[in-house]
Amino acid sequence: MCAMLEHDQDPDGLLAEVRREFCDGLPGRLETLETALERLAEGCDAGAADAFYRAAHSLKGTAASFEADELVGPATALADVGLGWFKGGALDSAALVAARQELERLRGAVKRYTARLAGGAAG
Repeated sequence: MCAMLEHDQDPDGLLAEVRREFCDGLPGRLETLETALERLAEGCDAGAADAFYRAAHSLKGTAASFEADELVGPATALADVGLGWFKGGALDSAALVAARQELERLRGAVKRYTARLAGGAAG
């Protein structure tokens, strides 16, 4: 039996807690993406591309798991940018502009998701 459930915690309460932790971690994920993208814009190494891709790809999967559908599209597009770096070894200016636009789209989606969760918690 799961150790958390042995403490008589309600499964719905546990899910809400995990969802809150996911939501609380979103600003850090955005910061990771921003920092890695700026490093890529400066022409940095594969480490920045790897960090960027992993952050976007991970967000894409976890967002879908937490019914944060508004995050999936931008996160997918950003993961594709990371893959593009691996294929070409660099990002051209058009890819950088598109990535910055997707990052802004993601930022707006995070705000909407956060507001939706807050509204559900209050309601």
